[in-house]
Amino acid sequence: MKQNEIDEIVDYVNEKFDANIPSFVKLLIGKKIHKFQSFDPSTLPSSLKNCTVEELIIIFKNELDSKRLKL
Repeated sequence: MKQNEIDEIVDYVNEKFDANIPSFVKLLIGKKIHKFQSFDPSTLPSSLKNCTVEELIIIFKNELDSKRLKL
């Protein structure tokens, strides 16, 4: 991936993360996000490797709503 594409993604995430979110909530989210750093891409199941970002977001939304996904 090109650096300008990475920059665009990072800028988008930073913008969404800064948008009117109380600092306490940001702190809690930040602690959970750090767990992603421990993920080893080679251990991911093929279903996740083949999932698009759009599909992943929909899965996260649906499973958080149903309380099956515990973040």
